[in-house]
Amino acid sequence: MKKETCALCARRTLYVSLIFNAILFSVLIVIYHFHYKRLEESVDMMQGAQIFQSLQHPTNYSDISVLDETVCIECEHLGTSVKAEETFYSNITYSDSGQRMCCLKDRSLAELIQKILQRQGKNAGTPDPVSKSLSWWRKRPNSAHLYLKDWDRTRLHWTDSEDTGSAFSNLKILDRNKLLIEEKGLYFIYATTVFDFTEVDEVPQVYYNITSYWPKLPHFRSFLLMGKYGGSRFSSKRHTGYLSGMAELYPGQQIKVSVNDHRFIDATPYTSFFGLFKL
Repeated sequence: MKKETCALCARRTLYVSLIFNAILFSVLIVIYHFHYKRLEESVDMMQGAQIFQSLQHPTNYSDISVLDETVCIECEHLGTSVKAEETFYSNITYSDSGQRMCCLKDRSLAELIQKILQRQGKNAGTPDPVSKSLSWWRKRPNSAHLYLKDWDRTRLHWTDSEDTGSAFSNLKILDRNKLLIEEKGLYFIYATTVFDFTEVDEVPQVYYNITSYWPKLPHFRSFLLMGKYGGSRFSSKRHTGYLSGMAELYPGQQIKVSVNDHRFIDATPYTSFFGLFKL
């Protein structure tokens, strides 16, 4: 009889303990939920204050700066452990806002960047003399460096004439769209196209290529270099598509850059360029 009484008491104690633990667990859930909501509201308030502060005091930081003969660009992507000796830069420093900046001492490059940065403040009709330090760049035979001027529905239009003196062409430009090869040889070919997707919710896939057309073989379309970007929810709203490589070219070949969707090309001057030179 005593054993049955003890078992009954133990069972009651177990039931009471389970009920008490269940009530305690429910109270903890309510307290956690209330605390989490208060924390979330505090974070939102802090973020709102930071945004308001940034609007009241916008940063003056720029990802590129020019001082005397030195050009510095933002290089956080290299990490904090990389040293200047491990790169082609002259030195690595920090901007006033704490951004890591990689600097290169080069008078020609500094003068060119200064002219580009000052371009918006100039009158379009004001001539700008070509820097003598860029003469080696422009006088190379079988070479060209073009900037994107405009485009229509099917073609990109390039120009070898602009204010800084860095654009030129020692090759014939066909239809403002293609470079005509005059001598057989190994060429280094490059092109940069900048895309801006800020006006759309999702970044679509875009294709950008450097292609070759040879009238002697009219049905032969050669893709020298190919690039693709977008199509992912993680794709950035701005992208620089860069292509470069070497190819054996022959007299009569026509080299051009093609983009499948022109709607997203950034029209900012000097952002997109196309060129080649014989090695």
